Amino acid sequence: MKRSIIIINLCTLALSASAQFKILSSGNTYITCDTGGKSGMDLSATNYNSNSTVTGGKFTVVATTKAIGLQGNAISATTNAGVYGTASYGTKSIGVLGSIPQSNVSTGAAVYGTIFNDMGTGLSTGDKYAGFFRGNVKATGSIVAGSTIQGAFLGESASSTNSSEGGQSLRGISVASSLSGLNVTTYQKERPAMPVEEETIFDPDGDSSKVMETPEPDIMDEQFYTKSHYALDADKLEEVFPDLVYVNKDGSKVINYVEMIPLLVQSINELNEKIEVLQGQSSGRAKAAVRGTTGIDGSSISQNKLYQNTPNPFKGKTTIHFTLADDAKDAYICIFDMTGKPVKKLPISSGMDSVSFGGYEIGEGMFLYSLVVNGQEIDTKRMIIRK
Repeated sequence: MKRSIIIINLCTLALSASAQFKILSSGNTYITCDTGGKSGMDLSATNYNSNSTVTGGKFTVVATTKAIGLQGNAISATTNAGVYGTASYGTKSIGVLGSIPQSNVSTGAAVYGTIFNDMGTGLSTGDKYAGFFRGNVKATGSIVAGSTIQGAFLGESASSTNSSEGGQSLRGISVASSLSGLNVTTYQKERPAMPVEEETIFDPDGDSSKVMETPEPDIMDEQFYTKSHYALDADKLEEVFPDLVYVNKDGSKVINYVEMIPLLVQSINELNEKIEVLQGQSSGRAKAAVRGTTGIDGSSISQNKLYQNTPNPFKGKTTIHFTLADDAKDAYICIFDMTGKPVKKLPISSGMDSVSFGGYEIGEGMFLYSLVVNGQEIDTKRMIIRK
């Protein structure tokens, strides 16, 4: 009797929409209509006097191997949407809602999106996800994660930026000294309350029963909330690199740690160059002490050292540091192109420790530069001049 009433109601709705409701000999039903831009079938329900859930349309399918509660196909239109959901005028509105009860589902996803023609092929046995996407996923807004995010984090490279000339190198500031004042703090993440949800289970006859269900804890979440976490002081970082700090709607600050990596690399390079210079100065002082106390001439090739130019790569000017022995008579730095042809010669003396020149003087590309003292090549290094 109940099924007959449902069929009569569906027929009435179909006829009111100028649709044809057909029942095939196999028992399958379908609706065809020429709606002129209107809905092929409109199911609606209204109840303003009750706090209970009101459902406009409900489809229940029971099968052994494969069951589809609702299937939507959109074909041959300029813009297609298989399933389109909107929600408005409510305290909490959800356009499309999917759920899988943890108590009676061993493998599944509340929402499964795929660019392939499959039904859950990407899921492995035991997987349970609120959302699972098999294919590329793009978000044009912010992504907020309450726990862990696994995988590779990719950021733009200097060659892929949208700025003119592929970006600008940092010049005139010491990244290492700017970062030296930052403080690292450790903290624990507060575990959010896990509400006990009331789940309604429907049986094939339409009867329902309600059970209380506690969400199953995730193994990664368990580790995330028991381990200590480390962060930088956003206020301190904002003083030296404000572009790395963003402000949430609630006023809290977050840090773009991915784009801090190039700064850390630059800082390491600066510190390595300082170490090389200090090592050279220390070596020179030690050998000067040997000459002063023993009378032995400590002048040797080892007192002459060449260091990496900074910045490198560069576009404007760069500085080449070096250490010369006191008796260096004829010293210079010679710059070669990659074919070995000399393109510039920079005279130096023992009273100097560095020399600078502009990349525009020799053009762009990769070059070699050598320290030559008393007619002997001491060392050779490489530099890159950008466009």
